[in-house]
Amino acid sequence: DALSYLIYLQLLHRESKIIDLSIPKTQDIQLIVQLFKGHFSHNYKASKGASRLPVLALWATYSVMVEQLTRYQGMTLKPLQEHSAADSQTGAIADIEVASSKGSGIFEAIEVKSDIALSDDILNTAKLKIAGASAPVDRYYILTTHQNCEPNTPAQRATIANVKNMYNCQLIANGVLPTIKYYLRLLSDPSAVLSKYAELLGQDKAIAHEHREVWNMLATQDQAGAK
Repeated sequence: DALSYLIYLQLLHRESKIIDLSIPKTQDIQLIVQLFKGHFSHNYKASKGASRLPVLALWATYSVMVEQLTRYQGMTLKPLQEHSAADSQTGAIADIEVASSKGSGIFEAIEVKSDIALSDDILNTAKLKIAGASAPVDRYYILTTHQNCEPNTPAQRATIANVKNMYNCQLIANGVLPTIKYYLRLLSDPSAVLSKYAELLGQDKAIAHEHREVWNMLATQDQAGAK
């Protein structure tokens, strides 16, 4: 019992250590995407919370887009909920939400899946959330790191068409990395996303010390490679 307690204290000490996070200055979009890919897919030894990483990367990207793109003028990017918080508890309809400038409704919602293939159930759950939203939702994204990320059955395509016809909402399913790559092309300074991401890595309670160490390792390697 004493040995177990000492190991527990050591883990607490490791997780409480403050680590300076590397922030690459590159504007090379391909390099940024590869950095995210390496961080998401790293084989973490014991740390939970890796499924939170794509959420943080997308939120960081949106935080820059809301500042720069006319589509989001007057919109507000809502703060991230706790990783363990259920949507039914928070009232959220997705992991990331952009609030409308016209009221309390959600203009754009992004549901993020980590290594989970797109399925009928996922699409139907999104449909229910769109239907139950307090105000019309313009776009609802389902983004996953799994390779099966796009609608590829008649039933899935029918659900997407039904959502458009019934609720005037674009239900879009795609991959996390392809979406980030596309968004980065719209930004005047893609490197701004990396500083936002590093800031989130340092603050988010679901992120462990190992995730931060791996980020620094990858970021340092990529910076050296870019030179």
